[in-house]
Amino acid sequence: MKLYTFICKNKTNIWAGIGAGLWAVSDADPSIMKARRTRSYNIRPGNIGLIYCSDESSKSLTTPFIFVSAPDPEETEKDVWPEEWKMPFRIHPLGTPRKEWNAHEAAKALPFNTASQNTNVTSVFKAVGTAVFTPIEIGDEDWAMILDRLADKTSAGSK
Repeated sequence: MKLYTFICKNKTNIWAGIGAGLWAVSDADPSIMKARRTRSYNIRPGNIGLIYCSDESSKSLTTPFIFVSAPDPEETEKDVWPEEWKMPFRIHPLGTPRKEWNAHEAAKALPFNTASQNTNVTSVFKAVGTAVFTPIEIGDEDWAMILDRLADKTSAGSK
């Protein structure tokens, strides 16, 4: 299955997006935004995502979610975060930033990456601005591990 990872610089912005049921991406150079728009057309409701908090004190995976809508390539979100964000899309969060998984530990533990043992977060999870809307391929076992570590049990549908 395809997993889309999104970078966020701090938990405050993650909380804002989770509370709004919305995510979006930062503005970038026009050529980067053009590539993002092109890749965003592959996103469908029901796809899965994950947020990577890049704050120096965290460097962790948090908040798995399900896409509720595709990104709007022409829209700018001005009301959720202190700054403007582009290409917003609706999400159904399966957890909150209260749960974190150190990204290097996750890279070592997740089955899709065990053979390579690559712990470079940007390459393993495509957690870099130029790769926004570029999925990684994971298996059912990977997604189950992510949900076990990061999802709120009631949000993920289990009791």
